[in-house]
Amino acid sequence: MKSTLLKLIILSSYFWLFQASAQVNFTEIDGSLLHPQYLTNPSSRFEGTIVFQNGTGSSLEAWTANKTFFKCIKQLGNLFMYDRSGLGKSSPDFSVSSANPITAELVNSKLIQLLERNRIKSPYILVSHSYGALYAGYFARKYPDLVAGMLMVDPVPSNFLYSERIQKHLDITLTTIGEIPSKEAYKLYSISRQSQNKGITADGFYQQKGFQKTMSQVAELHLMSSAFPIIIISSNDMDKIKPIKGNWHALQKQWLNQNPNSTIFRAEGGHFTHHEHPNLACKQVNKLVQIATQALKPDRQTEPKPKHQNQSTSPYTE
Repeated sequence: MKSTLLKLIILSSYFWLFQASAQVNFTEIDGSLLHPQYLTNPSSRFEGTIVFQNGTGSSLEAWTANKTFFKCIKQLGNLFMYDRSGLGKSSPDFSVSSANPITAELVNSKLIQLLERNRIKSPYILVSHSYGALYAGYFARKYPDLVAGMLMVDPVPSNFLYSERIQKHLDITLTTIGEIPSKEAYKLYSISRQSQNKGITADGFYQQKGFQKTMSQVAELHLMSSAFPIIIISSNDMDKIKPIKGNWHALQKQWLNQNPNSTIFRAEGGHFTHHEHPNLACKQVNKLVQIATQALKPDRQTEPKPKHQNQSTSPYTE
């Protein structure tokens, strides 16, 4: 009797585990599966979407982990978050290599397809963190007509050099992984094995390999449009840590445009400001939502035009 009951409990556990995993949505983009999360808010006056871009090595949980922040932003409008290739629940992109690394152009090629395939309505308020600012900045400069505002949470500057201390660690990463195939690199240096690999990850390796190319790609685009506001939250602690050459706060101003509502201000504490000061970060998103709602014209409330007519669409809500 006990044996039978135990088997039923185990089978039930597997069933619910399967059910939970089956709830996760994926979209196939260029041969790899990306995990997006789209949360709708029918009561919001802003009919566009708040799109989030994570920092280095971060999954979309960077935005959902702090319950205060997550609860607050859900009240502001439709939210779109996703895991970049090889992060969170998204599968790695084995087409990347030392010769074909992760760049802003590659990341945004996938993102724009992801938005199109899932019919995510523009205009977009882009919320980014840390290195994710380079990807969000590229998007805003390439697709300015789709953007209604930007919040950059302690972003890396648009043009910078790492400090000698950080560069030394990055050089160790580049030497360690070297030229091994990406399939092997993602297996041996996954995010889950980061602690035992002294912080070295395949994602970080291919991102660093594409660092110079990403900076060039951003610089080659038109200057940031002043049609939408940009708000930058700069953490005090990064001035003390000095991860880059030069003044962290001063160089972050490179992202600002001439919009009268654009601004940069300091926040006490560390790099994950939206975790330490969730209400402060949410308040800035709300400001952008209010500005976008007032300025929005009906003809801007559209989806990005599909460029891949031969691909099926799969709108969803999580």
